[in-house]
Amino acid sequence: MAKIEFENFSFKQQDDNVHVTYATRYVFIIPLEKLQAIDKEVKILGKTLEFPNAKEHVAERKIDLLIDQGLHSMTHKINKKNVTYIDETSGIPLIGSGEFGVIDRNTSLLEVKTHTGCNLNCVYCSVDEGVNNKTADILIDPYYMAQECAKLAARKTHPVEFNLGPHGEPLLYPFTKELVTELRAIPNCEVISVNTNGTFLSKQLIDELKEAGLSRINLSLNTLDKEVNDKLSGKAYPLKHVLKMVEYCKEIGMPILLAPTIIPGYNDDPKRDFEPLIQLSKTIQSPYPTIGFQKFLEYKGGRNPSKAIPFEDFFASLRPFEEKYDVVLTPKAGWNPFNIHMDTKLEKPFKKGEVIQVTIKAPGRTPSEKIGVAKDRIVMIRGCYKESGTTKVKLIRDKHNIFHGVNLK
Repeated sequence: MAKIEFENFSFKQQDDNVHVTYATRYVFIIPLEKLQAIDKEVKILGKTLEFPNAKEHVAERKIDLLIDQGLHSMTHKINKKNVTYIDETSGIPLIGSGEFGVIDRNTSLLEVKTHTGCNLNCVYCSVDEGVNNKTADILIDPYYMAQECAKLAARKTHPVEFNLGPHGEPLLYPFTKELVTELRAIPNCEVISVNTNGTFLSKQLIDELKEAGLSRINLSLNTLDKEVNDKLSGKAYPLKHVLKMVEYCKEIGMPILLAPTIIPGYNDDPKRDFEPLIQLSKTIQSPYPTIGFQKFLEYKGGRNPSKAIPFEDFFASLRPFEEKYDVVLTPKAGWNPFNIHMDTKLEKPFKKGEVIQVTIKAPGRTPSEKIGVAKDRIVMIRGCYKESGTTKVKLIRDKHNIFHGVNLK
């Protein structure tokens, strides 16, 4: 008898199909007849499949194939969007997209983007996550991600910070703990930070991430005013819970950086918004700064509820509090508290304006977008309705090895 137990998969029969849930949030279907082809008397027992009349190695090989096919045809359990799953077998590299993979901006900081999607619907979201018209999400295998991060880190002359900052909420990623563990094992990894809205933080998760090697939580806490927070988040924001998690982090010594984004007309009241956050930051012990106000920027593809103000006006609004609270809130010459340095430049295999041949690998996040590959780089193709094969693309972006192009008919 073959008895196969799974950690990240659960199985449930519904009529002639078996619905498979992967990592609690993603689903795909295996026709029951395909399992019965392995053994007509197959038993489906949650996270276990039993094949009374099959040899174990035969059953495992056939199930692995069915699961691999399923992983590449998943949908998100909550938003029902199709999911493009990227692993080592997908043929999709992890450099070239601004939405997912790894971004190297020629510094010792590497941006790690594991997936897409968010549980909030922030009115100022620069990447339009949460409720939107995008038709697909991205999910990257944590071990493939760590492998590619290690290759980039090995090129650096300075110790590296890995920042988990996907297009969306990073703690929606079901393998954050596993990824942090893998990144911490990379020889020149110095810091691992995560940018989060805080809603999924729990004592257990904080403990797990600390044990795995997380260095710092960058918390997008925009104000201590509940009503304003709800308005900014596009839904009810669990402020009391998040503040409890801040207190827990303080208890166990998990460093926190409060990272509010200041939206003109929303949370730019000095007494209501600025000062309470600064006062909270002064209670946090950390080897890093504990607060960093971010200026709202307008983005073509983002949500822009306000007009962005000039940097000089933004910094001027913060300077009165620097002396009052003995805290650095604006740039200072030579001040580099996060120890980020310019570092090895990642060469670009092609440049903006070039026309290149690109192989279509997967759907993008809109019906007219495709994920393409050329010279070990992702190329996001706009205006492409082909499902496979190759196509000619004119590049319209190449900055920091992020490649966008338009399909040439």
